Amino acid sequence: MNIQQLTVKLPQERLEQFMLASIWKFALLKGMSWPTAICNTQAVQEAVQLLTPYASDVLKAMLREFAAVPIEEDRLLKEARLRTALSGAECQLGIDELLEAGVLFAVRKVWGEQLLFIPIDCFPVWQQTLFPCAVRPLSSSGKERLMSGTIRPFCRPLGRQLLSAFSVLAQSGLELTAKGVLAKKTIAKLAQAVDWDELPLSSFRLKWSSRDHYPLTVAFILEAATAFGLLHQAEGKLFWDEDELNNWLKLENGNREQQLRGWCLELLLHAGKSSSHIAAALCALQPGLWYSKRELIEQLNEANLNGANSHSPVSSEESSAPDWCGLFHSLGWLELVDSKDSLGVEQLIRWKGISPLHEHNHNIVLSNQGEGYISVQPNGEIIVQSDCPFSIRWELELIAKRISDEQAAVYRLEAASISRALEHGRTRAFIQSFLQKSAGDSAIPAAVQALLELWSSRSCRTTFAEVMLLRCDNEQMAAYIENDLSIEPLLMQKLGSLDFIVEKSHVQLVRSLLQQAGYPPRKAVQAGLDKEQNSYPLIVEDVFEQHLVPHTSKLRYNMSSKPTYIYEEQPLHHFELIALPDRNKGIPLSRLESVPAMWTKQLRAYHHSTRKELMEHALEWQTPVQLCIEQKLQSFVPDLIEQQGSGWAVVGLLRDEHSPNRIRLTPDMWDEMRLIIPGHTEPI
Repeated sequence: MNIQQLTVKLPQERLEQFMLASIWKFALLKGMSWPTAICNTQAVQEAVQLLTPYASDVLKAMLREFAAVPIEEDRLLKEARLRTALSGAECQLGIDELLEAGVLFAVRKVWGEQLLFIPIDCFPVWQQTLFPCAVRPLSSSGKERLMSGTIRPFCRPLGRQLLSAFSVLAQSGLELTAKGVLAKKTIAKLAQAVDWDELPLSSFRLKWSSRDHYPLTVAFILEAATAFGLLHQAEGKLFWDEDELNNWLKLENGNREQQLRGWCLELLLHAGKSSSHIAAALCALQPGLWYSKRELIEQLNEANLNGANSHSPVSSEESSAPDWCGLFHSLGWLELVDSKDSLGVEQLIRWKGISPLHEHNHNIVLSNQGEGYISVQPNGEIIVQSDCPFSIRWELELIAKRISDEQAAVYRLEAASISRALEHGRTRAFIQSFLQKSAGDSAIPAAVQALLELWSSRSCRTTFAEVMLLRCDNEQMAAYIENDLSIEPLLMQKLGSLDFIVEKSHVQLVRSLLQQAGYPPRKAVQAGLDKEQNSYPLIVEDVFEQHLVPHTSKLRYNMSSKPTYIYEEQPLHHFELIALPDRNKGIPLSRLESVPAMWTKQLRAYHHSTRKELMEHALEWQTPVQLCIEQKLQSFVPDLIEQQGSGWAVVGLLRDEHSPNRIRLTPDMWDEMRLIIPGHTEPI
C-alpha cells in the first residue's frame, strides 16, 4: 500500500496527528504535511535522529529482516527480540511509537491476523537513511575494466517505449474477443512495440491474468496504462480516458520517468527481501557516475541486510534472483557494462539522467522555446529533438514511420503512414499544419507538401461498410415506402450512382484490386454508412501553447483496486486498515500495583527467593532488570529461569556498553537489582 492509498483511506484528523509525533518536529516547523515528510530524504534523516532507541532498533530489525515485505506483528516481535538487545515490552513500545508517527501501519485480514508494513513508496528512503550504501564510484583501475567490458544495447526510457505501445494499441483498436482479450494481431504488435527484454522482468516471478493469451510484456504494458488511469475496462470493453492520456502525454519528461520508476518499484519491491535491499541501494547511487554492482552487494552484506547476496558474482548472475540491474537497463534508465575478470563477470552500472532517490528539477525552462521540436527534411524524414513533448511524438507515431529513437529520433513520412493517419480522422491540412507548428512555424519543404498532396489524394477514397438492405419485390412497393413520411426518415441512402453492393465473399478481392490500382481503401469495415472510424485520440490541438513552459503537475496513479493485469504480491488494500491499534501502552497500572513499589523505585539487595520472584515478574512482563555486578550497573533481559535442585539460575542478555552477551547468572552473581519499566526514564 502506498502513500496515496493511505491518504485516501485515513481521516484527515489522523493524518494531522501523525505530525504531532516528536520525530516530525523539524518537518512540522517547515510546514510539511505527513504525505510529504514520510518520503522526503531530509525530513526522514531528521526523524531518524529523534526516534527512541526502542523504535529505532525495531525499525532496523524489521527492514533488515523483512525489507518491504509486510509481516505479522507477532513474528516481528519475535524477530526483533532475537535480533536486538530489546526486551519484549521494549519492542512493543517501539512498534507503538512507529505506528503513532505514521512510519508503520497495520491491516487486519479477514480471519483477524494483523500485518505490519511500511508504505511501499517510502521504503527506499528509510532503508537508505538507516543503512546508507557507501559504495564509491569506479576508481581509475575500475574504469579500465569499464573500457574493456561489453556495453549492453541502448534502450529507450520506459515512457517512450510505452508511448510507442499505446500508439500501436490506439491504431489497432481496443476491441476485445469473446474471451475478453485483445486480438492476437494486436497482442503481437504490442509485444514488438517495446525494447525491453522480457527475461529481467520474468525474474520477478510475477503472476498475471489471461496468461494463456497475454505474454508478460503485454500484461506489463496494459497494467501501466490502467495504473495511470489511461485505459479503462467496463462491460467487457476497453476505452481510453482521453483527459488522463492528455495529461500523461503533456507531463514534463523527467517528471514522467520519475513517476514510472516509482510505479515499477511499488509493483516489484515485494518480490523478495534481499531483492528489495538491492533495489533501494541502486536507487541511492548518484546519477552520471559508474559503480560496480559487486561492490554494492559487498556493502549490503557488510550491513547484514538479510544476506543480500552471499554468492560469488558468477553464481549471482546465474541465480533466479530478481534482476534489478537488467530490468532498469531494459527500461532505459541504467547503462550496463559486463566486464570479465578473474572472479567472473562483473556488472558496471550508471544511472542515466537522474536516479529515483534524487529529486528532479521541475522548474526547467525548455531550451528550444519558440524554435520548434522537429525538423522536416525534403526527403520526408523528420528529425526529432530529445526534449520533444510526448503530445507531438504521439501524433508522429501515427502519421510517420519511426526509423530510430535514441538521443534524436528520426521518423519518415510514407504513403502507408499518411493513409493510416487519414483512416484515423486526420486530414492533409491538419498534418501539414501540425508539422509546421511542431517545427516552430518553419515552412514545410515543397517536396514534402507535394507528397502529402499526392498520398492524401489517393488514400482512403473508398470505404467498405456493412449495411442492411430493405428490398421490395416491385417498383410500386418501393415508391410507397419512399413516400411514407414515417418510414422515409429512417432510410440511410438509396442506392444510385455513388454506392455499390459487394458480396462479403468478394470484399478482399475488390480491396486487393483497388490497392493494386493505387487507390487503397480504408482498412476498417464500418458498422454503418454514417459512422467514421477514429480510435486514435487527438491530443495535439493545444500542445503548442501547453508546452511553452514545462507541464509539472504530478500525476497520481491509481492502484486502489485489484490490478487488472498484473497481480500484486501483497494486496494490502483489500484488507481492513487499522487507523491505530487499540491497546494499553506499557505495563498496566494494575500489574505495577501488584508488586512492592521498591522493586521499581530503587536498587536493593534481596534474598535469593525474592530475587527469583522479581525475575519471574520481569519474564512475565517482558521487561529488563537493572543489576549491580561488581559495583557496575548493567541492564539484563531475562529469557529463562532454570531450576537446579534447591538452587536456580537465569539465562538472558546482558547489555553492556560494548555489545550484548547471552549469559547465565546465579543469584549470587549480582549485588542489587530493580525492575525497569520501559517507557519511563525515572523509577516509578
